[in-house]
Amino acid sequence: MYFVYFLGTAGSGKSTMTKVFGEWLEDHEMSACRVNLDPAVKQLPYFAEVDVRRYVDYNELLESGLGPNGAMVKSVDLILQHATTLRKEIEECLSNYVLVDTPGQIELFAYRKVTLELLRELSGGDKSAIVYLIDSTILSKEENQLDPYAFASLAVLGASLKIRFRLPQVNVINKVDLLSMEQRFQLDAWLEDMRSIAYSVGGEEGTLTIRLIEAIEDSGGIGEMLVSSAVTEEGLDSLYAALQRSFYGGEDYATEEPSARL
Repeated sequence: MYFVYFLGTAGSGKSTMTKVFGEWLEDHEMSACRVNLDPAVKQLPYFAEVDVRRYVDYNELLESGLGPNGAMVKSVDLILQHATTLRKEIEECLSNYVLVDTPGQIELFAYRKVTLELLRELSGGDKSAIVYLIDSTILSKEENQLDPYAFASLAVLGASLKIRFRLPQVNVINKVDLLSMEQRFQLDAWLEDMRSIAYSVGGEEGTLTIRLIEAIEDSGGIGEMLVSSAVTEEGLDSLYAALQRSFYGGEDYATEEPSARL
């Protein structure tokens, strides 16, 4: 099994990508086990073969007097107590890919010590990767332009995740179907050479932005940066290829489950 953890800010499309990428894998004769790790979500666009809500009651924590953030922090702590059971359910799926949909509030999930323990328990000895989703609409500003400061900020967050988890990471700018043609052209230029953002900034903040981008690039970058759309399915093949490169140098691999494609 190969684990893919979808992380990103609230609204970046983690749940939708879990659904659509799972369907894409199945359309290409591979199997996918979908895991929901968000105890606070009310509805999911996919059927979760493994669902943490069966074991952790977020609403009960709210009723106990905890606030929304406190209840989520406590929920993550409680999830770890059920990690062995969750791992067993995942193994019973006998799937090529395990797609893990994480809580929307990334700061309450990614940066807690218990999360590192949870991922180790869930993945066991299986290969794992992070898919960091970026909401393209956050990058948009008026006059069909992109905001270089927003782009730099989200790139820094991606670097933070790479340092935090120390796993192969694929970065995906999602919802690109919502960008204009001019914005796509600008985005493609930035992705080809992140240092080109320097031409779009100025002033004191611009200097800081340039230095942050240069530091990220000089340190080896944050991993591949792709574009995608769950609506048009653009980029799903590129995401699969990037994950393959992370796991096995780009070659399709054999797993315990026979597949005509593998």
